[in-house]
Amino acid sequence: MSLEDAKMVLHNLSKILIFSFPLILLVLFLIARLIAGRSIKPINSIINTSNIITKDNLKARISLPQNRDELYTLSQTINNLLDRIENAVEREKQFTSDASHELRTPLTVLKGTLEVLIRKPRTQSEYEDKIKYGISEVNRLNNLVDQLLLLARFENQMKTVKIEKVHLNSLILDVLTRYSLKMNAKKISVNHSFSKEYYVESDNYLVSIIISNIISNAIKYSNENGSISVSLSQNETATICTISDKGIGITKEDLDKIMNPFFRSNPTQHPDIKGSGLGLSIVKRLSGLLKIQFEIQSEINTGTTVSLSF
Repeated sequence: MSLEDAKMVLHNLSKILIFSFPLILLVLFLIARLIAGRSIKPINSIINTSNIITKDNLKARISLPQNRDELYTLSQTINNLLDRIENAVEREKQFTSDASHELRTPLTVLKGTLEVLIRKPRTQSEYEDKIKYGISEVNRLNNLVDQLLLLARFENQMKTVKIEKVHLNSLILDVLTRYSLKMNAKKISVNHSFSKEYYVESDNYLVSIIISNIISNAIKYSNENGSISVSLSQNETATICTISDKGIGITKEDLDKIMNPFFRSNPTQHPDIKGSGLGLSIVKRLSGLLKIQFEIQSEINTGTTVSLSF
């Protein structure tokens, strides 16, 4: 048989394949690139968003893809992480701002007192009064610095908890003795009810700080001739310490805010009551660290009750 026709068909087919095959490859390449581009678009969004995020710009968030696949989960996780970082930075900025303000106030008062002293000669009693006032402001400043350092240490988890057997009865009596002068100055009576000896497994130093802050607040916000009650009890699961006062109380709107550093409930209505607003913030932080259940109830012009469940 003659092979001319077959050779012609194969020759034409080879020409067609030579021209069509590269064209098909090009079309397939463009289609694959289009599909791949759409697939990695969320990744490009993540990269672009990450490039514009700085310490001064934490508002940007990654656009979530339409398909709820692994990239959707990744984008959502990164957005949640950015939310937590932004909240932490905002809290840090607010804390720094409030701390600067609180530190500046006693320094300004102390400077003003010293400037008044050197303007003209004064009597010895006037010098003594101003010096005593300056010492009180220095003590206030020292107390504020100590509280700030305590908060910073636990924020950075530099402090380790030392679990030991804590005798609550003696610890509470020690704190009450420490504040006896302040209670006598305001003629505050103290009622404590201990039916037996109570022991808990905790950190003696940190529990002392917690109870000291609570009793200090009870004294500070009690009226003249007021009373404070301290009781210890026990149920099936916990040992409970309850500290109550019949002072000025806290509004319901402020009960959720009093744990925030530097927050004080209606300070303008009671300008004679000095404080930094750090006490309950420290109590809350230490209670969480020691796994102590902390509860507070209060009513205006009736009093405040704080419960600690060990």
